[in-house]
Amino acid sequence: MVAAGLLVRLDSFPGLHGDEAWVGLRALEQQARGMFTLRGMNGYTGSLFPEIVSLVFAMVPAGTGSLRLAGAILNGLALGATAQALRKRGAAALYFALAMGSSLLFLFYSRVAWEVNALQNLLLALVLLALPHLLQPDRRSHRWLFLLLLAFSLGCWSHAIFVAAALSFAAATLLVALKWPGESSARLLLIGQLNLAVQLILCGRRFVGDGGFASHALPAMLAGLGVIALATHVYVRLEGRLLSHIMKALADRRVAWFANIALFGVVALALAASPIGDVSFFGTVSGMILLERVVSYLPGPIEMIALHLRMVLLLALFAAAALQCFRARPSEPAQLLLPLVCLWTIAYFPALRLSIASVADRYYIIPQFLFFVSIALAIDGLRASWKIPAIALLLAGFVHAQVTTIREAFRDEDRPPFELFDYAGYTDTSRHFMRLDALTHELKSRDFCRVESSSFFIAKPMRFLMAVGQPCTGNGAVQVEYCADCLAPVRGFELR
Repeated sequence: MVAAGLLVRLDSFPGLHGDEAWVGLRALEQQARGMFTLRGMNGYTGSLFPEIVSLVFAMVPAGTGSLRLAGAILNGLALGATAQALRKRGAAALYFALAMGSSLLFLFYSRVAWEVNALQNLLLALVLLALPHLLQPDRRSHRWLFLLLLAFSLGCWSHAIFVAAALSFAAATLLVALKWPGESSARLLLIGQLNLAVQLILCGRRFVGDGGFASHALPAMLAGLGVIALATHVYVRLEGRLLSHIMKALADRRVAWFANIALFGVVALALAASPIGDVSFFGTVSGMILLERVVSYLPGPIEMIALHLRMVLLLALFAAAALQCFRARPSEPAQLLLPLVCLWTIAYFPALRLSIASVADRYYIIPQFLFFVSIALAIDGLRASWKIPAIALLLAGFVHAQVTTIREAFRDEDRPPFELFDYAGYTDTSRHFMRLDALTHELKSRDFCRVESSSFFIAKPMRFLMAVGQPCTGNGAVQVEYCADCLAPVRGFELR
C-alpha cells in the first residue's frame, strides 16, 4: 500500500523543483547523446540517475510524471528488498514498513526526482540484504560481498553524500569488532575497511573525461566492476589468514578497555559535530521541516506537539535499544545486526560533516533508513507489554502521514508559500515547490516559449516544461519572477 501510494498524482504533487528539472534536462541530453560523461550536473553528483531517467523517457513520454517515475518505483523496491532482508527477524519487516510509511521524508521525497531520493533507500536495502549472509558465510558469500561493494559504489557515484555512509559503515564495523570480538565481528571489520578502500579507489572516476559512451564511460564502468570483482576475489582468498590475525589482536585485554571509550567518543562526537545538523535531523524525520518546505503548511499547536512528542519517543526507543544491545553479549552472529545498525546510525553524523559542509533535509535519508531499521529490530525483540505501545506509536505516525500525503496530493491549489522559514536554525523556503501547471499553461497560451528569470528555481523548471509535453511553438520571451502579492494572471508570479 505504501509503495502504491507513491505513484498517486505523481505528475502534480509536489510542484516541480528546479533541481528535478535539471535532472530532467540532463536526462534529455543523455537520451540524445548517450551517456557522454560519468559526472552529473555539478561536482558532487554522477550521471547514473539521469541515465535511468533517460531510459524511462525512452518508454514513457517525457514529463513531470515520467521524470519522477523511476524514483517512486525504486523506493517501492527498497521497501520490498528491506522486507526480504528482515524476513527471518520476526515482524521487523512490518515494523519497518510502518515506520517508513509514517515518514513524510519518504512519502514526499520519493516523488521528487533527485539522486539522493531515488537511489539511497534501495542501495541501503541491498547492503542490508547482504549483511546477514556475510555474518554467517557460506559458499555464496562472495556474491553477497560483491553486491555490498557494488551498492556502496553506485551510491558514491550517484551522490557524494553516500561517502558518509561508507565512512560511517567502516567506523561502525570497527566499533562492533572492538566491543564484541569474535569471528563474525572480525569479518565485519575486514569488510567495512575493504569497502572504504574500494570507494577511495573508485574516486578515480572523477578523472574520466567526457566523450563517446563506448570510448569513455563504458570502459570506466567496466574498470569499476573489475575493481569490485578483484577486491571480492582477493578478500575471499585471504579471509582465513586475515581473520586469525584480526581475532588475535581483538583478544588483547586493552581492546576491551578501549572499546568503551571509543563507543562513548563516537556518541559524543555525533552529538557535538553539528548541533544544527542534529536538530535538522529531528525536524526532518518528525515531518515538521517537510510540511513547511514542501507544502507550506505550519501545523497547529496540537499537531505540532504530537509530531515532536512522537519523534522524542522514537529517539528514546532507539537510545534504549542501543544501550541494551551495547550491554549484551551476542551469542549468535545474526545478533550483531542490531548493534551494527545502531552504531552506523550514530557514526553517520560526524561522517556527514566530513563529507559535506552544508545542511539539507535530503541528507537525512540515509540515517532515517538506518534509524528505522534499528527501531524495527528493537521492537521485534521487546516484551509484549512494551511492544504494544511501540506499535501504537508507529501506527499513529503511519495514519497521520498517509492522511497528510493524500490531503496534499489532492489539493487543487498551493497554499501561499513561505518566503523563508526557520526551524531552530535550519532555514529554507517553500517557494521552490510551488506548482507550475498554471504558469506553464498561461505562457504557452500566449506563445511565450522563452522564459528568463533571475531564479534558478523558475528558469530550470520552465525550460524543462517547455521542452516536453505539448510543444511550445511561439517566439515570445517573458521574464518571470516570484511575487508574493501577485494574484493575476498567475498567482505567486510576476510576468513582465
